[in-house]
Amino acid sequence: MEEKIKYDELTEPGGTILLKYVREEVSAEERRLVEDWLKENNEHETELLRIARIYFAQRTQKRLADRDPLKAFNQIQSKLKKRSFNLYFRRIVAVAACFIGAFLLSVTLLDMKNFKALHLIKPQTVTVQANAGMRTNLELPDGTVVCLNSGSSITYPLPYDKDQRKVSLVGEAYFKVTHNPESPFIVGVIDDKMSVKVLGTEFNLQAYAGENKIRATLVNGRIDIEIKTAKGQFSRALFPSERASYDLLSDTLNVETVNTMYDTGWMEGKLMFKDSPLPEVLKRLSYFYNVDFEVKDAIIKSYCFTGTFVNRQLPQILDYLKISSNIDYKINHVLTDDSEKITKTKVILWNKK
Repeated sequence: MEEKIKYDELTEPGGTILLKYVREEVSAEERRLVEDWLKENNEHETELLRIARIYFAQRTQKRLADRDPLKAFNQIQSKLKKRSFNLYFRRIVAVAACFIGAFLLSVTLLDMKNFKALHLIKPQTVTVQANAGMRTNLELPDGTVVCLNSGSSITYPLPYDKDQRKVSLVGEAYFKVTHNPESPFIVGVIDDKMSVKVLGTEFNLQAYAGENKIRATLVNGRIDIEIKTAKGQFSRALFPSERASYDLLSDTLNVETVNTMYDTGWMEGKLMFKDSPLPEVLKRLSYFYNVDFEVKDAIIKSYCFTGTFVNRQLPQILDYLKISSNIDYKINHVLTDDSEKITKTKVILWNKK
């Protein structure tokens, strides 16, 4: 198993190594050290760019000194003073001044290109994951606000690509996208089999790994659903209060008008159900509380459920199920060490006789 290097064990690179990194003279081990150091803190990138700026400025100055165009210009001017052709002299001065300006501009553009190349090397990939049983809010580099549901994760490049702001989602999240008509915001799910493209709007997206259904619910604005299938690609626009449900197995897309609170209430700790099939209810409870359900009696899966719960503990919801649907339950709590991996409590359901 590959051993991971902890940041608190990392030796901070000195100025000499950073300068060698800018000049592309580092060894493989030194390059790894610097790049790990850059990932540790955004301020480190600022420090490296400061060193690069100084280095390129000094290199430009040295090039100018080696070429010494001003000295060459003075020699020409000295020879011309011996002549009386003032008009000719003024023309030569103008030509020489243009030569110097063009030379300075070419050198400056060359070093600016090198500096930009340094700034754009190896974009970082950032992944943020919400802990099991908890919700996490974050702000992306463009100002877009994201709320991740329990156990969900989002991955994005830093910086964004030049012409788009693309992120990947596993699980469920609510997006409040910053408007930018020149750079569309794109969320890819399930290996980009489906993506949501927006300019600026608010929507909820659910795409859990291992599930066969993807749901996108639009709250404000407009989004374009783009779907890739074996037969090709197709798209569909969504408008406020519409929910698109895409079935991966049948390659079918269903769009319906809904009360968006039923799909977005989880951000405020609300779970809302209205004539919902019990298997769907159990899935949402599973994600929200990080539990697994085992249904002993198949008839339970045919039940429907209606109810609204605000910041309730799981046993309280199960008690409500017990009273309203003639369902009994048992909670098997995890007794083993869960420090190595995330483990889930199991809830067993059966139909009361």
